[in-house]
Amino acid sequence: MLVVMEKHDSSFFQVGYYEGAERIRKRFDIVVGSGSKGQTYITRFNNRLYQLPVSYFTAADKWANSPQFPSRVAVFNRPITSRCLECHSTFAETIPGTQRQPEEFNMNHFIYGVDCEKCHGPGAMHVAFQTQNPKEAKAKYILNPAHFSRQQSLDLCGLCHGGRLKKTKPSFSFVSGDSLSAYFAIDSSRPGPQNIDVHGNQLALLRSSKCFIMSSTLTCVTCHNSHKNERGKIALFSSRCITCHNPAHGPVCKLTKTMGSAISQNCIDCHMPAKASKSITELLPGDSRPTAALIRSHYIAIYPEETRLFKSSGKIKY
Repeated sequence: MLVVMEKHDSSFFQVGYYEGAERIRKRFDIVVGSGSKGQTYITRFNNRLYQLPVSYFTAADKWANSPQFPSRVAVFNRPITSRCLECHSTFAETIPGTQRQPEEFNMNHFIYGVDCEKCHGPGAMHVAFQTQNPKEAKAKYILNPAHFSRQQSLDLCGLCHGGRLKKTKPSFSFVSGDSLSAYFAIDSSRPGPQNIDVHGNQLALLRSSKCFIMSSTLTCVTCHNSHKNERGKIALFSSRCITCHNPAHGPVCKLTKTMGSAISQNCIDCHMPAKASKSITELLPGDSRPTAALIRSHYIAIYPEETRLFKSSGKIKY
C-alpha cells in the first residue's frame, strides 16, 4: 500500500492507496513532537485514538515509517493509550465503564501538549483566587517545584523521562510532588548504562553518572531550565558543568592544560555525546534499514573515542 499526504478542505490526511485506488483515509487530528527530532501524528475514530503510519523525520527532512511500524504493510490501527498520552499531553480523561480495548477518551476533557499544569499541578483554583485577589503576591493554590526535595524533583521528571514505567494506578493520577513509586512499579535492577536507550530513560542514565552519584543535590533542573528553550546552546550547558568542575571544586577537565579556558565552551560533545536510539528509528523511503535518531546521552562520562573525534574536528581552537 502507498501512503500519501493530502490536504482536503482545511484538513490534512494520510491516505492509503492500493493498486491506484484509495482504500483508507485518516485525518491528522493531533500532532506529537516539537519537530526537533521529528513529529508523529494521531487520528481520532469515535472516542479512540490511533497513531498514523507515516511520521516526519527532521534529520533527513523526509517522511518516514512511524517508529517500530512494519515496513511492508501500512498500519492504521495502532492504538494510543492513556500511558502514551501521560507523557505527551497534560491531561486526557478516559471514559469510565468502557471495558473494551483500546481505551476511549472524553475529547472535551483533554489538555493538549505539555503545559504549566504538568509541573505546577491543577490550576483552576489558582486562577480563580488570583483573579479575585490580583494584588496577592503569594500563590496559595499552585505547586512550586522549586521547593521540592531532590527525590520529588527527580520523580516529576521521571514520569516522562524514566523509561517504560508500568503503572499501578490509572494514568494522570500522579500529580507533581507525588512519589513515583506510589503510581508505578519501579525497576530496581539498575541496568548498566550500555543497556539503557538514550531516548526513553534519561533519568536512569543520569543516575548512573559519577556526577550524580558524587552529588547530593544534582537533579534534572540543575542543568535544564524548564521555562526557557535552551536546546542546542552548548556553551550555556557547559557553563553549568563548570559551576562544579572548576579549580575550587574539581575535578577539572584534563584537556584544560592543552586547550586552555576555551574548553569550557563545550564540555557536552565529549562527555554527553549524541548516540543512536534503539527505540526511535525511522525507515526512510527507498532504504532497507531504519535510520536511528541521534539523542544526547545523559550518561555523563569519559568517552575516549568521542574526545578524539572532538579534538580532530577543530571545534576548539588552541
